[in-house]
Amino acid sequence: MESPTLWFTLLLFPLGQNSSNPKSLILISPFILHYFHRTVLYPLRLRKKPSNGYPISVALIAFVYNLFNSYLQARWVSEYADYDTDNWFWWRFCGGLVVFLCGMVVNVRSDMELLRLKEGGGGYKIPRGGLFEYVSCANYFGEIVEWSGWWLMTGSWVGLGFLLYTCANLVPRARANHMWYLEKFGEDYPKKRKIVIPFVY
Repeated sequence: MESPTLWFTLLLFPLGQNSSNPKSLILISPFILHYFHRTVLYPLRLRKKPSNGYPISVALIAFVYNLFNSYLQARWVSEYADYDTDNWFWWRFCGGLVVFLCGMVVNVRSDMELLRLKEGGGGYKIPRGGLFEYVSCANYFGEIVEWSGWWLMTGSWVGLGFLLYTCANLVPRARANHMWYLEKFGEDYPKKRKIVIPFVY
C-alpha cells in the first residue's frame, strides 16, 4: 500500500525546476530513505506473509492517499520550495534531520521487536525494552517523531499536513492497540505504560 510513495516520488521529483539543486536533493533523501526501508527492506524481514489481509477498500484508499501524499511532498521539494532566499535552510534541515533520524531509529527498532515476538511463537506477548517500557505503540511514536522532523526540515504546509495526517491515523490505532493489550493481559500489563506519547498520552 505504501509502495507508490517510493516509485511515484522518484518519478515526479526529476520533473521539478529545482530537482538538480543540491538542497533539493539533500532534502528529499530522508523521505526516500524512510519509504525505501518501509517498502523494500521491511518486507524482506517478514518470514511469512501476514495471515490477515486488508479489505480491498482499505488497500485502495491507502494506495490513493500515498499517491496524493508523494505528489505533494515531491512537488514541494523539487518545484515550489524557495531555496534561494531561505536563509534558515541549513539550520532547519540539520535540526529536523536529527529529529527525523531519532524517530526512524525508534520506529525501526520497535518494528523489529514486534517481529521478533511474532516469530518466537507461543501466542501473544507483551513488548518489552526500549520505548515499549513507556508506551504501548513505540513504533507509532517513532513514526510521529520522524514526520515531525520532516515538517521541520521542509518548513512547509505540506510537511505539516503529512504530520497531522500521521497523527490522525496512528493515534486512534495506538489507542485501540493499547485497549487490546489491557483486555488481553489484564493485571500483567504495565499500569504506567502510556498509549503512544511517553509520559503524556
